[in-house]
Amino acid sequence: MHVQRIAVHGTNCYLLQGQDGMVLLDPGPPGGAPAVVDGAREAGVQPGDIRLILVSHGHLDHYGAAAEVKAWCEAPVAAHRGAPAFSQDRRNALPPAQTVRGSIVRWLYLVLSPLVHFAPLEADISLDDGADLSPYGVDAHLVAVPGHSPESLAIVTPGGEAFVGDLFVNYTVPSQPIYLSDRQAWQRSYERIRALAPRTVYVGHGEPFPGEGLETIHPARYQLHWWVR
Repeated sequence: MHVQRIAVHGTNCYLLQGQDGMVLLDPGPPGGAPAVVDGAREAGVQPGDIRLILVSHGHLDHYGAAAEVKAWCEAPVAAHRGAPAFSQDRRNALPPAQTVRGSIVRWLYLVLSPLVHFAPLEADISLDDGADLSPYGVDAHLVAVPGHSPESLAIVTPGGEAFVGDLFVNYTVPSQPIYLSDRQAWQRSYERIRALAPRTVYVGHGEPFPGEGLETIHPARYQLHWWVR
């Protein structure tokens, strides 16, 4: 399988090219559609090549451009069955933070977000743990990885690729996300992905990293960004 990463305002969009089609994972934040379309075109992708748009979880930075990308490629949008309802509550956009500055950012967001309108996720297809992506041309299946959000999904391939959304981030070292909706659920999801022994882990923010990096996942403060520490 061929993987093409397109970075859109800090969020990674992935094009997964199988033998019989292509899945686009996480179309990115609002306003990000032109970058996704340009990146796909530069990679030689035609709109009809994409058979599914999959949203890893219901946070705006991952689904905000879904409608515009769908209008370009005419592929259906899929997500966990709980993601559309989850996205409707603005309080879910930033779960509790693990750092002081992350908590401040969350507090400011909760105060100011009522002033900004955002559209919830609209999905054409509901998928869940174990779902097979081969009907969309990609030899892979879905793994539920709650923790960052309760309806997070990962894509795992037989070749050893794991696309984990925001289960981990990798700006400097593989680490926990700043925001966790459920710490115990995150730990179980981490152990589940580690047990699969992937060759490469593809994250929603930062750089992909070798599967060996799963042996040491650092606390969120190791991300070394000003809004984290």
